[in-house]
Amino acid sequence: MIHGRLLHQFVAVAEELHFGRAAERLHMAQPPLSQAIKNLEEIIGVKLLTRSKHFVALTPAGRVFLVDARDLLAREQRAIDGARRASAGSTGRITIGFVGSVSYELLPRFLRQFKERFPATHVDLRELTSREQIENLHARKIDLGIVRLPLTDAADVALHPIEVERFIAVLPGDHRLADVNELHLKDLSGDSFMAFPPDKIPSLHAKFLMACDECGFSPRIALEAWQMSSMVSLVAAGMGIALLPAQVRKIPHPGVVYKDLADRSKHIELKIAMAWRPDDMHEDIRAMLAMVGTVSVSRFSQRD
Repeated sequence: MIHGRLLHQFVAVAEELHFGRAAERLHMAQPPLSQAIKNLEEIIGVKLLTRSKHFVALTPAGRVFLVDARDLLAREQRAIDGARRASAGSTGRITIGFVGSVSYELLPRFLRQFKERFPATHVDLRELTSREQIENLHARKIDLGIVRLPLTDAADVALHPIEVERFIAVLPGDHRLADVNELHLKDLSGDSFMAFPPDKIPSLHAKFLMACDECGFSPRIALEAWQMSSMVSLVAAGMGIALLPAQVRKIPHPGVVYKDLADRSKHIELKIAMAWRPDDMHEDIRAMLAMVGTVSVSRFSQRD
């Protein structure tokens, strides 16, 4: 049986391909690390590394062993995490509400990371408006919410901003400004807009109106819709233009162009937050919140 410490040491050397850097990464001296790798090779009975004074390289056997060593270490960590979470009262299930506009990039990323770390926890998802999520949190129908700020009636709900993105302009492909290098919101003052309904998505509706007001015009609203994919299709059909959260770029559509706005207005910036009940913090909620805390804030203002 190979000790886990030997696997950690081998993986460090295999990834660094340098005994000095690997030893520093492991907080140990280089000579015992070199001896540990030799011991590992003796246990296995094959050479894992080719060494010289100037380079370290994996042998074919070493490349195969690296894949399995990583898998063994990951399973070991999952077993430890599972035992700790079971001891701490994990339910093995978490219900997450989310606004539909985060389903294109942010939500898949969070879920991918969470399932990698906690594969045994079942995640239930419910698409709800921000207001509906607060109601569902109060009614204990969901454990966590992914909402857009600002929010009302959320005084007894904890909120933690996790992302900042921006409005971008969604224009028909044949729009007069489709090819400009720098677009300002005021340049679109003569266009007809699609807008989010204030009763469904008040935060984005208010942000849109305030951004236009700051630019000195009142937008002409041709129609209201609240599904971003539908709004993109309507833009392509020539029904108007729209300001949408930048994650909309994840919806490919040949009939539209996505344009960044050069304006520095705070109303063009959109904050997304995690919401939860402070009085209900079972271990699965803590795990998700801890994971989100490790995700750096990103700004979806540039093309992918």
